[in-house]
Amino acid sequence: MSTNGIYGQMQAWLNKHGENMSSYSTALDNIEKQLSEITKQLQNNLNGTNKSEISSKLNDIEIEQLQAQLDYLQGEKEAGQKFSFMEGEYDPTDGESFIPAYIEQTGKLAQGDMETWETDGEEGISLEEYTNAQLGAPNLTEMTDEQYSAASEYAKKSFEAIDIDGDGILEKNELQGFYAALDNADGAVDGQFDINSMGADLTSEKFARNIQAFQMYLGEDNE
Repeated sequence: MSTNGIYGQMQAWLNKHGENMSSYSTALDNIEKQLSEITKQLQNNLNGTNKSEISSKLNDIEIEQLQAQLDYLQGEKEAGQKFSFMEGEYDPTDGESFIPAYIEQTGKLAQGDMETWETDGEEGISLEEYTNAQLGAPNLTEMTDEQYSAASEYAKKSFEAIDIDGDGILEKNELQGFYAALDNADGAVDGQFDINSMGADLTSEKFARNIQAFQMYLGEDNE
């Protein structure tokens, strides 16, 4: 599993789209080859039996093509809604097995971000490192000065919301709480990020409370 935090998971999500497209393209290539072979047969003199067989093959291929389209669209729908950061199969209702796994996986995400964002050699993530990480995405490189200023201000507010103890440094458990809060943005703690919830207000009091609640749980769990 990629440990590059939310960005690694977004990339995994995009890769899933690529896998769906690749699978669909392979299916279409196979269908095209079959149609090409039938076309060659049709160019020859065919008797009644041959024509019946060809007609049956064409019907089967049409069904195969429709199924390939349905499989692709279903895959796109699933990949487009949620992407998981949990390794393996877990039942969120089974707290005995899910909770320890959840703590482990959020820890991996947090550690991955800290290792990726850290640039000054100091422990933890500073506001400058966090802002640089958030505004360094390729799709943000052509922002106007006004847009960059607004994005920087939002990054600052997000940082402050995640930095529960207010010491100006993001620690691993704070980032873990952030991922738990992000996971819970759609009302479900299931180890998945809902794309429809990605725009959740990270600066809201609710988000801060969710982060703090997870921090407290981690503290109790480690006692």
